[in-house]
Amino acid sequence: MQVLLAILLSLLLSSGIPVLSADLSVDSGQFAMSGGEYSVSFSNGRVSIDGKYFSAGDIGRFGLLRTVSDPYLSAFSLRPDASIHQNNSRQSGIIGGVDAFKAGFSLDGRPLAFAYAGNEYAEGAVVFAFPGDHVEESYFILETLPADASVLYMAVSGGWKFFRAAGIASFSPEKGFELFGALGMYWGRYSLFVLGGDAIPLYERSSMRSWGLRFSIGESGFRSDFSLFFGTDPVFTSSFRPVRASIRSELELHGLRVYSSMEYSFSPRGSVYKRDRIVFHFMGFSAGYDTSGGPVLAYSHDIFEIGYEDGAVYAEIRLLMSGQREAELRLSSDGSVDIALSIAL
Repeated sequence: MQVLLAILLSLLLSSGIPVLSADLSVDSGQFAMSGGEYSVSFSNGRVSIDGKYFSAGDIGRFGLLRTVSDPYLSAFSLRPDASIHQNNSRQSGIIGGVDAFKAGFSLDGRPLAFAYAGNEYAEGAVVFAFPGDHVEESYFILETLPADASVLYMAVSGGWKFFRAAGIASFSPEKGFELFGALGMYWGRYSLFVLGGDAIPLYERSSMRSWGLRFSIGESGFRSDFSLFFGTDPVFTSSFRPVRASIRSELELHGLRVYSSMEYSFSPRGSVYKRDRIVFHFMGFSAGYDTSGGPVLAYSHDIFEIGYEDGAVYAEIRLLMSGQREAELRLSSDGSVDIALSIAL
């Protein structure tokens, strides 16, 4: 996939698209490229491209693939979206088209192809996933799908005024049909959604949830999101009905920002997982505690940040160059090094 992206980038730079007007300059170790309507990012050894009619990058974090792979935690958006690659990027892909119609494909991880059409009131999409790589089990799992299974997804989503609805139909010769539906209403930062059914797992893992609730409230300086999901009835007498609940809140008052989260899961095997996190932010200082990762300490000022999290000390430097260019370097005592460079074209 990265070789293909490199070839497409070369064609993009040498084609008649406005990128031809790009200017290159090197000054004190800074690389700059500007002009046209495209942007190119280099992050974690991968290339991402964002343009008016063409984009390439991580297509699994937002939009269509996020909704299909995990509809219970998605925003119900069906528009394909490519973002900058992160350390945990799973699915690289290519997207082309205009706002009302887009299509694309991926040869990375789980090979797939998709098409999308929509406007501000309604949208629909089709995704066909070919057999792909095996993905390890997750905590909230009930069953896995064979690695050689192909899956067809057909999804619709729409809304009017304060109401929104979404539905996904998925089919696999090995699994059969699965249906998912969501119906809810929202007003500013307030929302309430009821969800039912599930989709065949895109990445070979599933909680096989049966229904759930999502609720959010918010005012100036405060927001809280709550979710509660129930799994299917147990098949064996030694199994249990899985449950997953979480609440995340953020409060900002006179420069002090407090973030807290609580997660709880009860697995089909009867295992309990619980994680709490609270962090205080004030004038660049951050301090808190995570029951899974331990103490959280950090200080951020202008272009740099230093801190301690998940048992490791890290330092991060951000350089803002002229125009729409940004470079980022992150070093950690666990031996990891992350480098990111964004360039406007």
